Order: sequence, then C-alpha cells, then structure tokens
Amino acid sequence: MNPLDRDNLNFIMTASTEELNEFYADIDTENLLYLLNLVQGEMTRLRLEEVELLDQVEHTDDADRAILEILEKFDTK
Repeated sequence: MNPLDRDNLNFIMTASTEELNEFYADIDTENLLYLLNLVQGEMTRLRLEEVELLDQVEHTDDADRAILEILEKFDTK
C-alpha cells in the first residue's frame, strides 16, 4: 500500500460520522469501490497477521519444556 492509499484508509478509519456523511455525499461509485478495496485489503492483512500470531502461540512445546525444566530445578520436595 502506498502512502496515499494509507492516508485514505486512515481517513476512513478515523473520520467522525459527520465527516463521513459529508464525504459520502460527494463521492462517486469508482472512488467508493477504491475505498472498499483498501478496507478489504487491510482486513486481509490483519487476518494474515492474526494467523501468524496464533501459529506462533500454538507452537510453544519448546518453551513449555524449558519452563518445566527450570521449575524442576527449584523443586524443594
């Protein structure tokens, strides 16, 4: 996404209801489709980021084993 696209997306995501109402009153179908494409692209990017984060969280076997080893060293039974 180029800087202009990012600025347009940020406007859509942060504009007040009044600002959006004024904006939508003056926009044509082509520009509305452009903005919809930006929002869909950002949603896809966020979903992919979520999948990556969840994948990292699910693969904690090594960390779990290391924690258990550390706890065993401090076990005072």
